Amino acid sequence: MHPILQDWRRFATWMTAWIPVGAILVLVVHLSGRLSYLEASAVMAPAVLVFAFVCLSPFYVCRSLPLRSAPPGRLFANHLAAAVVLSSGVMLIGRFTATMLAGAFPGVEQRYSSAVPVLAVIVLLIYEMAIALHYAALEMESSKRSEILARDAQLKALKAQVNPHFLFNSLNSISALTTIDPALARDMCIRLADFLRTSLRLGERITIPLAEELALTRMYLDVEQVRFGNKLRIVQNVDAACTHCEVPALVIQPLVENAVKHGIAMMAEGGEIAIAGIFHRTHSGAFLQFTIRNPFDPEAPSTGRNGLGLRNIRERLESRYGTAARLDIQAEDRSYQVTLTLPMRVSK
Repeated sequence: MHPILQDWRRFATWMTAWIPVGAILVLVVHLSGRLSYLEASAVMAPAVLVFAFVCLSPFYVCRSLPLRSAPPGRLFANHLAAAVVLSSGVMLIGRFTATMLAGAFPGVEQRYSSAVPVLAVIVLLIYEMAIALHYAALEMESSKRSEILARDAQLKALKAQVNPHFLFNSLNSISALTTIDPALARDMCIRLADFLRTSLRLGERITIPLAEELALTRMYLDVEQVRFGNKLRIVQNVDAACTHCEVPALVIQPLVENAVKHGIAMMAEGGEIAIAGIFHRTHSGAFLQFTIRNPFDPEAPSTGRNGLGLRNIRERLESRYGTAARLDIQAEDRSYQVTLTLPMRVSK
């Protein structure tokens, strides 16, 4: 079905747009056939109504004959034939209406006949314009669909980088434990298996509730807790209103991983990771603001703080939200803080 016929608002807009078109056709008949405005309006009203519906038909022809791939000769022949048939049809409807009104408006049939040549050309041109508009609409639809597919492919490619990143860092942790405490290494393997299983399941979804993302993050921290013990301390303060907010899958956990890898792991005494989340409204909409703060040693050897994890998240946010989402980083006074701001949809 034609997209315009699927939505009453679009249909109403389409029919409204035909009011000035109908006025132009009435003016053409009035000037070229010397009919009064009342006569021209009465004769052309049924024809314009039918014309408005028939001008939706190029959608199907244009879709079956794409502008980029169909042979030019075939395009010209098909559209010209359709335009001639349509123009003839509108002329016949006008003539039939003029005949029916001959009693009320004497001589209207003969005067309408003198307007037919000019009217036929105008109708043909309007139909050709309808064809051009349909091609433009289909091209815009195709471009939008291609953009969506490209963005989806980019998101999938970025997300595919996440799980190997998790696995690489976690296996390094297990390797460090195998010679020190085999029992802990075995426990860490079990926790890692649970974590990877969950991350793979959640990674197949585009968005998930924040509560599920936090549960995955907790599983990751359980794995690292085996390695660091009391050196790794977690303080979490997330508003209850935040837990049902939809966030991109696997977006919080990499930030916490960054805090562990580049903060806690680089300090002999370890430290505390503070996780906080608030939901707030502004004049521009509703937002989820999530912060992760950890200590860091500015004199520690550089390990590429803005590595794969942060770059990956920035690219995913830009691909999904454009400029509406932000990832801000502050490093001062031996404290490193990442603030993630995501726009939220709120049901009215």
